[in-house]
Amino acid sequence: MSRNHFFYNIRYIELLAHILSGETITKQRAAELIDVEEITISRALRFYRSLGIEAFGRKSGIKIFNKPKKEDLIFLAANYISSKLSTDYFYKSIKTYSKIDASFFHKIVLLSKAIKENIIIKIKYQRLTDNKTNDYILKPYKLIESNNNWILHALKEDESILKTFYLSRMQHILLTEKIFKKDYVDDNSGEIEEVILKFVPEVEQELYYKIWFDEFEIEKQSDGPFILKTNHPINNRLAAWCISWWDAIEIIKPVELKKYIKEMYSDFSKKNK
Repeated sequence: MSRNHFFYNIRYIELLAHILSGETITKQRAAELIDVEEITISRALRFYRSLGIEAFGRKSGIKIFNKPKKEDLIFLAANYISSKLSTDYFYKSIKTYSKIDASFFHKIVLLSKAIKENIIIKIKYQRLTDNKTNDYILKPYKLIESNNNWILHALKEDESILKTFYLSRMQHILLTEKIFKKDYVDDNSGEIEEVILKFVPEVEQELYYKIWFDEFEIEKQSDGPFILKTNHPINNRLAAWCISWWDAIEIIKPVELKKYIKEMYSDFSKKNK
């Protein structure tokens, strides 16, 4: 597929993601979703069929009668996110992620669209802490890949602190018709510090799901515990994340992070005796 051909069909990729997410979409609704004339939807269906995806319009909605090839979806998703978010080409990481999440294509495409176009989304999300499924309304800000995990940074409704959501734990994604103003979120204020944290081995699997740093290293120790290294400002988000690990974490450095957390606890104790 040539580069020009790809850009011509970028809206077709968005529509395919909507269809594969399980939405019931008529040709008329499809035209509204990607802002084209209804006749263009017939061209989109022919484009899908050229890729071997048996897509046909029916009165009840557009139907796909076979399972799309994973290789085609990886290619489309990687090129889509590269163009939509003006970021690096993610073919290799998407290919790796596709092995653990069969819904990778429509998640990556729909979230990329929502981030770029400031669209409020609704998701069903299985929390890591208790495996309960909750419904959230989110303002999506950033999509990152970290150690083969795909992570969405978003604001919950009526909140002002970015939260982390793992795509692998999203059970359903719906783009609403509501647009939000993307205000500046001071997520990394302060001077960058080298941060070294030591964890007990029992939380290793949980840790990988809860890491939200863009860059980090993990080193396993011969005596069982493992070390996480990153660079980050000392701020409320980092401190609160460390506290959430209770006695499973030891702060090796910086000393200032320990002091920061102690001051937080002291202030909290004064107000909540």
